[in-house]
Amino acid sequence: MTSRERVLKAYRHEEVDRTPIGEMYEMAPPTREVVLGKKCGFTERMEMLRDASWQTIVETEAQEIIDIAVKLGFDMIGVRRNITPDFERPRPLSRYRWETSSIIHEYLPESNITRTISKGDESSPRDEYINKETVSVPEPAFYVFRRVKELMKEQGIELAIFSPLYAIPVAVLGARLAWFVTDPEKLHEYYDECTRNAINSGTKLVEMGAEVIGLGGDLASDKGPMISPQHFREFIMPQIRKQADALHKLGVFVNNTSDGDLWPILDDFLIGTNVDGFGEIDKAAGMDMARLKREYGDRICFVGNLDIRWTFTKGTPDDCRKEMVKCIQDGWGNGGHIICTSNLVHKDVKPDNYLAAVDAYHGYFGC
Repeated sequence: MTSRERVLKAYRHEEVDRTPIGEMYEMAPPTREVVLGKKCGFTERMEMLRDASWQTIVETEAQEIIDIAVKLGFDMIGVRRNITPDFERPRPLSRYRWETSSIIHEYLPESNITRTISKGDESSPRDEYINKETVSVPEPAFYVFRRVKELMKEQGIELAIFSPLYAIPVAVLGARLAWFVTDPEKLHEYYDECTRNAINSGTKLVEMGAEVIGLGGDLASDKGPMISPQHFREFIMPQIRKQADALHKLGVFVNNTSDGDLWPILDDFLIGTNVDGFGEIDKAAGMDMARLKREYGDRICFVGNLDIRWTFTKGTPDDCRKEMVKCIQDGWGNGGHIICTSNLVHKDVKPDNYLAAVDAYHGYFGC
């Protein structure tokens, strides 16, 4: 059974030899540096974006995706659109502060925080007309995707590809969030535009070989959804379902995605949207894998939910080994589960903790 077949079986709720494992998103330093055995932190990234050719940048990105997957024994990798040749190169303001015309990139070494600060004024909602035309993504934005496929073929490996396509924003709407109340007609038009572009981009990704597409977007916190269940059902659910139905016709699986506490809207979030999977399952917000498996395991494939908020940042390697085994056991049975972090391997995850969990995974299955 190849890695790709293992992931597809999990989505079809068929028995697998072992629970597939992978990550949906990129792995941040310092874990990335430990796995790859080289420096690739904030300064190195900014210097590369300033000095290296576009070809070198995207080729490095593709190679590192494969290297991480091979070294950790992943079955699934995440591949998204890459920068295009006309990208704006950052300029240094200081050692840990770089800028483009619209964004300041900053690293705070005392707290190991990396942040981006917009220079523009995004406080006012978008009042211009809604674009009725589908926006085309330039071909160079898919270089990394194509190159990853080539590298897999060259190395004789077959991994499933997850591509995030989060096109129905809620948490990042900014001032537009008021449109749920002040201008629902405009919000419907805006989300219609988002869906047209999502289907267009998703179709391109499927044609290139993506097996799973991530839909949705963040809409909840630890205290529950940011919008009412009624608003989710009216504005969000129909858009995700339309995207899911269009992509299903192309033969691909789709996830709905958000961290936070989603229990108040979970039936609509998973069943009402007609999706196949659930990504960013936030254990720290109360999204318990065992309960999810009991209540939705006959329909939904769960991608998660190793706790990277507390266990992998504050715990010990032994805590993380136990977390891995519990996650495997809670999600086992009739496929329907892929081991993954609850979001991404971010900068605060301790490398020893993450690698201890991955070792526990391979030890559990004897692989």
